[in-house]
This record gives sequence, structure tokens and C-alpha cells, in this order.
Amino acid sequence: MQHSYDLLLQGTNPGDPVPLDQLVAGLKDRGAQISADGRGLWKLSGGEVTISPLQEDGGLKGLDVRVPYLGSSDLLETVLRELVDVAAGAQARVLDPQRGEAATLTTLSSVANEYLRLGRYAGEYGGVSEALGLSTWSAAPDEESSSSFRWLMIFAVFSVALYVGWRTISSIRANRDPAAQEAPGPMNVTPKVPGK
Repeated sequence: MQHSYDLLLQGTNPGDPVPLDQLVAGLKDRGAQISADGRGLWKLSGGEVTISPLQEDGGLKGLDVRVPYLGSSDLLETVLRELVDVAAGAQARVLDPQRGEAATLTTLSSVANEYLRLGRYAGEYGGVSEALGLSTWSAAPDEESSSSFRWLMIFAVFSVALYVGWRTISSIRANRDPAAQEAPGPMNVTPKVPGK
């Protein structure tokens, strides 16, 4: 499972050479600590992103900027805004490989939605603890508060059941036939004797 959302800095068109020197200079101007070969770390107000060269078939295909999954998309939005400026100054483009298309300021909301979707998946199913803030599932309650709440609920259910049972028995007794409830007493009937 991937622990970050990748953005690529590449040449303007697919297959164009990567303007590495201009990209490195632009990233350094924005505070990235990056070597001449394109490896480094970029500390921003919302967090840190890593930068590394993307090599394929023995050639440089671009700079891979990895934005970690955090509790919100703020870091991704900041990084994308900065990368679009860097790319414009270096005659390059920003590619979003997850979506398979260029990432621009006009596609910022689509990129952020994809970041959130993949982050939720990484947090819920991939075991990426940093992404749990993006998850729709809440964390399990701690055992102590859960235990006292459980006992409170058991007592409440038992009390309600006891009250309902008492009310049911009381109403059954009150609704019985009044004649059946009278205790038998002495009878004022004279016995009939045959023949008299």
C-alpha cells in the first residue's frame, strides 16, 4: 500500500527531456533541500514532502514529489500550487499519475478529491496510520470509558425491563373481573330441604 500521493514534474510534453537544473533551482528557491540530482526533502508549513528522481529505462523521466497522507488535503494543495509555479518557470508540467493527467490549478479540486479517496482507502484497508485522519471510520473507544458505558447501558435496560414487567402485572391485576376478585364469604341462602 502506498503511503503517499505522487506528483511528477516532467517535460512539457510526454517524451520531452526533463529540465532538471531549472526544476531543482525552482524548488530550492521555495525552500526545498534538494541535491543537484533531484533528491531531497521539502519542509512546508503543513508537513514534509520527499523528492526523488524518477528513472525509467536508464533515463530520467521526471522528479517524483511524494505528499504523505495526512488528516486533510491542505499539504497537497500547498504543494500543488508551488509545483505549478515551479513548472511554469522551468518550462515543465505537473503530472498526476493517479489520475493519469496533468495537474493544474484548475484541476486542484479533482486532485484533492483523489488524494482524499486514496487516503481513506490507505487508512481503512492499507494500514497506513497517518491516513486514519482521512478515514470515515472512527477510532475504537478506549476500553475504560467503553466498559463503564456498557455497565450503565446494562443497568438502564434491566431497569426498564423491570419497570415494564411490574406495570404489566399491575395492569393485569387491575383489569380482572371484579366478581372473581371477591373473596368467598358466608352465604345467606337457606338450604332447601326436599319435601318441605
